[in-house]
Amino acid sequence: MPPATFTPSLRSLVDFYRDPASRLALLVTALTMCYIGGIAMFWFHAIYLDEGGPAISWVAHWLLDSSFAFVALTPALALIMPFAAWVARAVPASASLVPWVYAAVGGAAFALVTTPGPIAHDLVVGRGTWVADRATDLVGDSSATLPPVADYPPLAAMAQQLGAGVPLYITLMALTVVLLRLLLRPAPTAS
Repeated sequence: MPPATFTPSLRSLVDFYRDPASRLALLVTALTMCYIGGIAMFWFHAIYLDEGGPAISWVAHWLLDSSFAFVALTPALALIMPFAAWVARAVPASASLVPWVYAAVGGAAFALVTTPGPIAHDLVVGRGTWVADRATDLVGDSSATLPPVADYPPLAAMAQQLGAGVPLYITLMALTVVLLRLLLRPAPTAS
C-alpha cells in the first residue's frame, strides 16, 4: 500500500474532523494534555523548580494554569493531531504500531509547541498579572506575603519546559490512544 498523501489545507482539516470520532479525540486529547499534563507541569514548575505562584491554593493554581493552556493549546492540538495521524500512517511499520507512532509524533510536536509556555504563562496568568491578581481576590488571600521564588532566564525556562514536556506529552498522548480505544470500542453484540 503506498503511503498516504497529505496536503496541509483547510479542506484536509475539515475532512479529518468530519468524523465524530476525531472531534471526540480532540476533546479527550485536549483535556488530557492540558489538565493531566497541567498538574504534572504545575508540580514541575511551581514545586520542583520553586517558581511559586499567586496566593491561591494549589488546586486553584492548577485549574487556572490548565484552563489557560486548554484555551491556548487546543487549536494547536487541532492541527497536530491530523498531522501526527498522517505521519503514523506514512511510516513503514506494522499496523499495530500506527497508534504508538501517532502518540510519539503528536506528543513530541505538542512538547515543541509548549516550549514557550513558561513565558506565555508569566505574561498572562503568572504572579502579578491582572488574571492572577483577580484569581487571588476571588479565591485567595491578597494580603498574604508571598515567599521569594526562583527566577529562570527565558531560554532556561523554555529548555526546562521542553525537557520535561517531551516524555510527559508522549506518555499522555499514548494514554489518549488507550482512552479513545476504550471509549470508541464497539458495544458487544448479544448472542
